[in-house]
Amino acid sequence: MSLPKQYSLMYAPILNFLSDGAPHKRKEIKDSLIAVFSLTLEEQIMQTGGRGKGIFDNKVNDALFYLIKTGMVEHNDTTIFKITDIGMNLSNMKLRVIDDEILTKHGNGFKILSKQPETGKRPEPVARKVVHEKVFLPSRPNATPPKSSSVSTGTSGIAIRSADITVVKKDLDFRKIINTSRQGPWRQRVERVTETYASRMSPEESDAIKRITKNKDKNLPLGSEDVKLIYVLFEKLHEEEAKKLLSVLFIDEKGQDVSPDV
Repeated sequence: MSLPKQYSLMYAPILNFLSDGAPHKRKEIKDSLIAVFSLTLEEQIMQTGGRGKGIFDNKVNDALFYLIKTGMVEHNDTTIFKITDIGMNLSNMKLRVIDDEILTKHGNGFKILSKQPETGKRPEPVARKVVHEKVFLPSRPNATPPKSSSVSTGTSGIAIRSADITVVKKDLDFRKIINTSRQGPWRQRVERVTETYASRMSPEESDAIKRITKNKDKNLPLGSEDVKLIYVLFEKLHEEEAKKLLSVLFIDEKGQDVSPDV
């Protein structure tokens, strides 16, 4: 088996695990689901983004949320869960699959709004998305470049067909700025960045900046993890407040150096 596509597929195995009537920790529930679905380590830690929450963890949290809302499971804090009488009744039915409709029908009255399209109804057309091209170079200099395909993978780890998106190339490439500026005004830039955005930076980002600054190699790989981390940080800040970030870095929208007084 593999990681279920819908969190509702976890309802039945969770209720079955809790049917012993004893209180269980969240980790115990997760371990039981890992065994039921025979999840690999990769599937367990797969994330929606570079620093996003794990897909598996999200599905477990969603399943537990609706089991609690419908009165099937109770918890006295954020980690201890126990099946209720309502949940035990549903568990005793020995259903192989429990979906949102069944959970709503046998629950305490809480209604789960189904996200599935209605039967016979044509789905709404998918709007074309405009996304910025974010392609990292391989961290190994001799690595073979990936083959082009009609399906690409976005930053969220979700496959995106080329027919559904329009790729916009940008003149501003923070990877090159991070790399080349280390040979010139990098220290002045990094001081302004850490001073301006210290409260919004994670410890990992701060450590990455320190390692990049200490690295004396002029050929710092653009695909290195530290460069990726700071690149994503700059991209996020640029989306939120472009003018301020460019002013802090002393660059324009094309990545060209400008005078600090501009």
